Amino acid sequence: MWSFSFWEKTWSDPAIFWVAATASITALLAWVAWKQLSSLAESSTSDFLFRLKSDFFNEQARKLVFLIEQDLLKFEDAEIPYFSIPEFNKPELKPRLQELGITESTISMYVLDDIILGPLQDAAFYLREKRITKNQAYAVFSYYICICSKSPAIQAYKEFCRKGLGKSDIYAELDWLETLMSQELAARN
Repeated sequence: MWSFSFWEKTWSDPAIFWVAATASITALLAWVAWKQLSSLAESSTSDFLFRLKSDFFNEQARKLVFLIEQDLLKFEDAEIPYFSIPEFNKPELKPRLQELGITESTISMYVLDDIILGPLQDAAFYLREKRITKNQAYAVFSYYICICSKSPAIQAYKEFCRKGLGKSDIYAELDWLETLMSQELAARN
C-alpha cells in the first residue's frame, strides 16, 4: 500500500503532489484552529468564574458571611419573616459590627437570599450544567457553602421557605451542592 512507487509517484506527479500538500496543510490548519478554540473555551470558563466570584464577593456579602460564620443570626418566623442579630448590643461585639458597617439588628430574608443563597444556588446550577467544574466550585465557594450548611438560622430559613410555599425542592440545588462539597472536603482531608 505504501510502497516506494507510491511515494515516487506522489512527489513526481504535480497533480498528486498538490492534492497531498493541500490535504496536509488543511489538516495542520484544522489542528491549529482546534488548539486555539480549546484555549478560548478555557479562557471563557475562567472569565465566567471570575465574574461569578466578583459578583459574590462584595461588601454586603462580607457582612453577611461574618454574621453567618460567627453564628450571630437567628431566623425569626414572624408575620414578616426576617433575620435578627440577638447579640447586637453585646459590648464585645459592637467594635466588630461597627468595623464592618453593620448598623441594624435585623436583616431582611430577601437580602440574605439575594446576596448569599441566590449566588450559591446559581453556582450549583452552573456546576450541574457543566459551566464550571467541581474543582472550581470547591476552590471558590466550598467554605461559604459549608458555613451556610452549618448555620441553624439558614437551615431554619430554608425549612420556612419549603413549608411556606409547599415546595420541598426549594434550595434543592444548594442542598445538592452542600452534600457534594462536604464529600469533596472529606476526600481531600
